[in-house]
Amino acid sequence: MAEELLGSALVTFREALEAGLIVAITVITLKKLSRENLIKWAVLGVAVSVVLGILTGLLVWISYGMFPEKELFEAFSAFIAVAVLTTVIYWMARKGPQLSAEIKEKLGLIGSATGVALFIFIIVFREALETVLINATYLIRAPAETLAGVIVGSLPAIGLAALIYYAGVRLNLRKFFLITSMLLVFIASGLVGYGVHELVEWAEESGLSGIVLEKAYDLGLPEGHIMSSEGVVGSILSVLVGYSDSMEWARVLAQFLYLALGLLVVLRGYRYI
Repeated sequence: MAEELLGSALVTFREALEAGLIVAITVITLKKLSRENLIKWAVLGVAVSVVLGILTGLLVWISYGMFPEKELFEAFSAFIAVAVLTTVIYWMARKGPQLSAEIKEKLGLIGSATGVALFIFIIVFREALETVLINATYLIRAPAETLAGVIVGSLPAIGLAALIYYAGVRLNLRKFFLITSMLLVFIASGLVGYGVHELVEWAEESGLSGIVLEKAYDLGLPEGHIMSSEGVVGSILSVLVGYSDSMEWARVLAQFLYLALGLLVVLRGYRYI
């Protein structure tokens, strides 16, 4: 289940690093404003958001166990993750380059401990919720590998954010958000394809037929082949770019249409086209 481990690790690393950078910017800004007494309230906001994120993940797992149609639930989870990713991608295309300045401006206007705690809670919980919803499709397929991926992705992200804070390393947030947003577009397109594939399987089990349910291509790779969807290289490519050694026409059309539109939104947001 390398695909689930790698996928959850990549998603978690990106979301955890973004949250870590926002926390670092918040703490630095509070120190510059001589409001160090409010830092503990920011930490409280982070702690509460993480706990609620974990509880949300448990709720998703429990819901899966109660759902009778597994293919429909997995398709639904994939599309929810796509919706969340699409919102993140669009938001980052608009706000990413100015995010640091906006955080500093808002903190300058917040005067209470409760306000700071609520501000950081909303930001970090949003990242935690995104992590849970995006990882939901991996969680219901391979819980142990997904949890391992969350840990593998979280630790280096937290460490890198801490390094940036303590060492004063300057990070070009514009480039960071551009690169990670493009990566998210590829991951989201793969989730679109996976969700459509699950719907196709459900449709076939229900006796439905049609050209969109037929195979667009099938590489005919044997089980265990390095380039199969479950193989070492294939599973990595599956997470990174939505690769599959076999696709139905419905999957091909949905996945590549999303990929084209997603990249267009990101590149336009960053004024590259």
